[in-house]
Amino acid sequence: MLEHMELVAPKSAEWHSRFAIHEQRIRVACAGVEVAHIGSTAIPGIRAKDVVDVLVGAPMERLESVAQNLRAVGYVQEGQRRGHFWLCWPAPAAREAVVHVVEAAGEQWHKRLAFRDYLRQHPAEAQAYEALKCQLAAQTDDWGIHTGQKADFVQRVLALAQA
Repeated sequence: MLEHMELVAPKSAEWHSRFAIHEQRIRVACAGVEVAHIGSTAIPGIRAKDVVDVLVGAPMERLESVAQNLRAVGYVQEGQRRGHFWLCWPAPAAREAVVHVVEAAGEQWHKRLAFRDYLRQHPAEAQAYEALKCQLAAQTDDWGIHTGQKADFVQRVLALAQA
């Protein structure tokens, strides 16, 4: 399904509060998981889609049960592939949050946190990321294309983060 690509002005306090609500809900539903705020809403001062991205880390053998527990408390599973489940709240047509369930301390966990942390520590790179996202939003309403076209930027930042 195509959605209108809309990036909004930074709402850091609101996004942090929204993350805290989801973090609490997730910790109650899934004891012993790691939870982190990722994505553009976790990077101060940049425009973002008004959807908070939450990273949940658990041992690989628990990923399916964590996703099941999240579905039981109202999250809607949108997809999965090996080592990654993603769910949204409250519904795909009205997302307020997207939850990514991955292996704690695994490759996806580390990459997503490294990308976030690098942009937090390098405001010029965060502004470049915002500019790219705005350019892509003007060109497409397809989130899959949008995500794919950010891949080179993400890989470059990850290389810088690991240097």
